[in-house]
Amino acid sequence: MAAAGSGKTEVVSQRVASLLAEGADPASIVAFTFTEKAATELKERIRERVTAKVGESATNQLGKLFVGTIHAYCFRLLQSHVPTYETYTPLDANQLVNLLYREATRLGLKRFDNAGKLFRGVAAFQKSVDVVENELLHIDQLAAGDFKDALVKYYEMLDSYRFMSFGTQIVRAIDALKDANVHAKVTADLRHLIVDEYQDVNPAQEQLIELLAKPKGNADLVVVGDDDQAIYQWRGSNVNNIVAFAERYDGVTQFHLLVNRRSRPGIVDLANAFAQTIPGRLPKEMGTHRIADGPAVSINVGLDDETAEAHMVAQDIEQLHANGVPYRDIAVLVRGKVAYVKLLDAMEASGIPVQPGGRTGLFAQPEAAVFGATYAWIADIDWSPGRFITRARITIDDLVDSYARVFGLGGLILGTIREHLTQWKARTGEKDFNVNLVGDFYVLAGLLRLSEWDLADERQRNRLGTIARFTNVLADYETVTRRSRRDANAPTEQVGGAIGDEWFYRNFALLLVNYATGNYDDFDGEDDLRADGVALGTVHGSKGLEWPVVFLPSLTKARFPSNKVGTPQNWLVDPGLFDAARYEGSDADERRLFYVAMTRARDWVSLSSHERVTTRRTAPSPYLVECNRLIQSVGLPKSAIATGFDLPDLAITYSDLAAYATCPQSYLLRRELGFMPPIKAELGYGNAVHHVMRVLAEHTQTVGKLPSPREINDLLTSDFFLPFANKAAHKEMREKARRLVFKYVADHKEDLLRTWATERPFELYLPGVVVSGRADVIYDEHDGVQDNLAIIDYKTSTGGNIEPLQLQVYAGAGRREGLTVGAAFIHDMDSTTRHSVSVDDAAVAAAEAKVLITAESLKQRDFMPLPEIKKCRSCDFHKVCGAAKLN
Repeated sequence: MAAAGSGKTEVVSQRVASLLAEGADPASIVAFTFTEKAATELKERIRERVTAKVGESATNQLGKLFVGTIHAYCFRLLQSHVPTYETYTPLDANQLVNLLYREATRLGLKRFDNAGKLFRGVAAFQKSVDVVENELLHIDQLAAGDFKDALVKYYEMLDSYRFMSFGTQIVRAIDALKDANVHAKVTADLRHLIVDEYQDVNPAQEQLIELLAKPKGNADLVVVGDDDQAIYQWRGSNVNNIVAFAERYDGVTQFHLLVNRRSRPGIVDLANAFAQTIPGRLPKEMGTHRIADGPAVSINVGLDDETAEAHMVAQDIEQLHANGVPYRDIAVLVRGKVAYVKLLDAMEASGIPVQPGGRTGLFAQPEAAVFGATYAWIADIDWSPGRFITRARITIDDLVDSYARVFGLGGLILGTIREHLTQWKARTGEKDFNVNLVGDFYVLAGLLRLSEWDLADERQRNRLGTIARFTNVLADYETVTRRSRRDANAPTEQVGGAIGDEWFYRNFALLLVNYATGNYDDFDGEDDLRADGVALGTVHGSKGLEWPVVFLPSLTKARFPSNKVGTPQNWLVDPGLFDAARYEGSDADERRLFYVAMTRARDWVSLSSHERVTTRRTAPSPYLVECNRLIQSVGLPKSAIATGFDLPDLAITYSDLAAYATCPQSYLLRRELGFMPPIKAELGYGNAVHHVMRVLAEHTQTVGKLPSPREINDLLTSDFFLPFANKAAHKEMREKARRLVFKYVADHKEDLLRTWATERPFELYLPGVVVSGRADVIYDEHDGVQDNLAIIDYKTSTGGNIEPLQLQVYAGAGRREGLTVGAAFIHDMDSTTRHSVSVDDAAVAAAEAKVLITAESLKQRDFMPLPEIKKCRSCDFHKVCGAAKLN
């Protein structure tokens, strides 16, 4: 049991370091975190503690340690132990809605809304699918009817497209673990399972944990959590998992970390008193560690209106900053995003910098709004950038005026834009118009002269981030709509997706106005830890974070607790099969959320409310009223201890490091700002060939002999999948792959028989940087010597360019693990040529020096372009890059 601020991350990292010091194999340890950000922090902390306890050389083994989310673990498990899933693509929430919209007619989703509204039907279906997956309900448990029929088709549809949702990843992993052979392989070496934020796991995740831990698995289980901080019941989490843990597992030993080392005594005292009002909690009380130093809590009840409250917050922030508190050490946390508007206005008026963070809707930004209007105009759909704004028909004059205003254009360029838009709209009705939604957008971006924008100007860079975010909307729709699927009538073939007609644009425009405008957030900001700005976010998003100073405004009766809590919802799943009330929320859930909000503060927390939003009066939150009775309100803090600033070590994949080295400005546009690449029909060919080669190598390793020609043909027939190729292109590229694979097997059969590992992960630990990657295949007995390894990297086409750095990095990482790496080769599948890569000590040392220089440049955020004509012509982003050399 780890109370807020008790140092659980430190305890977990010390636990792992102790296990390694006692001789545990890093591969025997798995640690689950709630977010990827928490995983990054924990892994860095583990490395620091291992270095201190065991020595720096021990960190070279940490690549075998898994620290990450449950979803990431499940997806890795499936791709490692059920090869079919290697060709699957995970979908995020927005992409899943795009897919359900595409398949809505086949699934009959309109019927799930009483008024027959399509997008409401999609939402109702998706919400109930989440319940089925979170609760691990079997389809046979569902009553016969429309929902069950649609659900069966839904899972068949996901497999035909080779997609997986977040929930499906966990369900399929559990199904895989029910296979005795898979379970034995997964659990064979797993001896220690650590679960952070255990109070937030749902029943499906708990089932996964049970399958990995003793007695069903081989792992000792350590869970870390606090029932007072269970805040995700609306996503299926069940606080009873931690409350009743000792009743479900044998031999449980409980440790209490109840000393709050984060917050000053005044904050701890208030949190302790408020926690007593949470029903059904485990009895405990936080102790204090820090000494009091002036005021720690301020309470302001009933400021005149929301604007006045926001200005009070801004004034206090200005005063704190004048007193020496950096902006980055201040957070403003709210229950819901509706409170953002007034706060952002007040901070902008006061000149207070705010960290980017996707706090406003994307289409509230003028750039995204004019782009959305453009696609609505092309499709002859009435447009509105927001739910509460009346839809209206857009004219070409409206569009041109908007482009002039938003992008500061005039003169001849507006005539060019008018002509381009008019021709574009006319072409969408042509049968032979081959749509490339993202690529066509970059043509428009070129006309808007985005390449002339100054990337050194923070405001213009953020505007480019908004535009890049819009390319995500385009890509989500296009990725799903153009996705190929297995042909139900000819399972050995695949059918291409939609590639363009007027309905392609019409459906996209309908998706924009009915879904995207309310669900896509603005640019989330660059990953620059040096930026000095106030953090503005929701309480849910603050989980696991802390700041010296925290403001909790808008604590009104209508907002905290949320006025939606406890409202009965329309479920398509029989309520008798799950606890619907848990998903709908309760006062106890909101009290836990309020407790989490208060305990984010280290030195000082401000709680406040307002009496009016407009003219209508609103009462203060009952939680604020209770706090006002529990503690005496005081003023600004006497002091706030700055967190200081140290650049963390850079954790990066080799592919990202290589992308940065190729052109830092292209990396900025793609990885930092988020511009999406256009879709190409041949996309995925290399991955498809890699998958076939991996399965062949694993088959040979397992059975000790080469696969027969028939087995190879069967594998190519069943597993060769190209996500965006039509039937003809798929056949053509599969035949090309068949020739390459058979040629490889004929020329290198002895290599296959010496397979040591496939998709072997490596992590190279150097001062200030960790580079991760996976080797395609490793062969043993190089030059006839046992345990002398050769690393092979498959390339479907090198284009005559042989880049040795990747294999030199893997060779260096392998040697630091204690492996003997005697050789490395790049195998060009297209030309059937194998190129030797030097991996002697001097070459590896030079490669590591290059990695250090490149990583340091990236850490310092040096995005200087490296333009070359050939490179720039093939770059997906040259139309928005001012440095591009095309001639």
